[in-house]
Amino acid sequence: MREVRRSQGLSQGDLAGDDLSPSYVSLVENGRRVPGAKIARSLAQRLGTTVEALCATDEPGDRLTRRLGLVGQLVAARSSRLAGDWPGARRQLESVVEQAGTGHDEVRWEARWELATVLGQLDDPARHEAALRHLLDDPLTRSAPVLHARVAIELAQLLRAAGRLADGVRFAEEAVRITGELEPGRPERAQARMTLLSVSVDSGEWSRAGQLGAELQAEIAPLPAGELRAGALWAVAGAQYLGGHPERALELLAEAEQLLATTDGVRLRLQLARARGLLAFAAGPPEEADALLERARQAAALVDTPAARTWLAVLETAAALRHHRPAAAAEHAVAIDPDAAGLTPLDRARALLHLARAHRADGGEEAAEADFKEAAEGYEHAGAFRLALESWRELSAGGRAGEGPDPHAVLMP
Repeated sequence: MREVRRSQGLSQGDLAGDDLSPSYVSLVENGRRVPGAKIARSLAQRLGTTVEALCATDEPGDRLTRRLGLVGQLVAARSSRLAGDWPGARRQLESVVEQAGTGHDEVRWEARWELATVLGQLDDPARHEAALRHLLDDPLTRSAPVLHARVAIELAQLLRAAGRLADGVRFAEEAVRITGELEPGRPERAQARMTLLSVSVDSGEWSRAGQLGAELQAEIAPLPAGELRAGALWAVAGAQYLGGHPERALELLAEAEQLLATTDGVRLRLQLARARGLLAFAAGPPEEADALLERARQAAALVDTPAARTWLAVLETAAALRHHRPAAAAEHAVAIDPDAAGLTPLDRARALLHLARAHRADGGEEAAEADFKEAAEGYEHAGAFRLALESWRELSAGGRAGEGPDPHAVLMP
């Protein structure tokens, strides 16, 4: 029972439900209590299996030996991951999946899940997506809401990063539907709603953002301090800004940044610094925006990649435009490389948008027009049609129309 429960990502409290206690579940798993027939059937049903399957504990010697061998290979693959040997981990996990066959469903599922993670680290998006879709069709996934939600969330995030926003929305909605079956306070509920809010804002469903933000806000309170809570606050901040509450949005981003300061998520902290800085340049006090820019410079020095350099150039350009220094904006814009490795399709379009603004401010109307058009086309290709429309409007109007929120300044987690 313990093995099946853990493979589905459930706690003893999850399995206990409202009619049993976690301590009773622990006693059963440790062999110190034998449940009656009614309780046994209830436990089996919650695990998506049968009493007969749970009672089949006596495995033939060769089957048990094979299972222990697979588990050993899985542990070795995890060690390779921790050591940073991603190709080695991939080979080991592929071997486990191939050898597991039938009869070792939980081990095979774990190996496939970890293989999908490794493929993401190896920047193999096609195989990463295939691995996740394979997992989504796995009977074990379909029988366990927590596992189902985790795979759907991962797939939604992958498709969003790939610039396939319509597909990302679909899988995020599936994750929200599945996690609706879980009790409040489960981290998967907050993660599913955060993913749906982020991909909905990117795709331009801004009228929906307010409702999704309110739903996510209700999920934040039970979350422990850490990356998930920070990400949820960050996502709600985006909805608040688009809803016309920039001050509240900046407060939420500052709170999220404080939470991340105690974690090891360097990449996430850098992404949040960009989001906070860009929003401050669009709607915050000038002194706060300048202070955030200096911090962004310090953070970028720690992560010197082509994408990081381009993002810093975007922030520098936005800051110069905020202070009405067109020559300085044009100078910083030279370092913006929309084709830098590591940029998502939306990142690329946003970089082009700021490049266009810099060119226009410095009198380069022809270059600005070309950049605006390329940014709009990039947004359209990704499915961010509202952002594309805003780009075309800014091109034809000769500047941003009105004093409302600048949607290009919103970076979601």
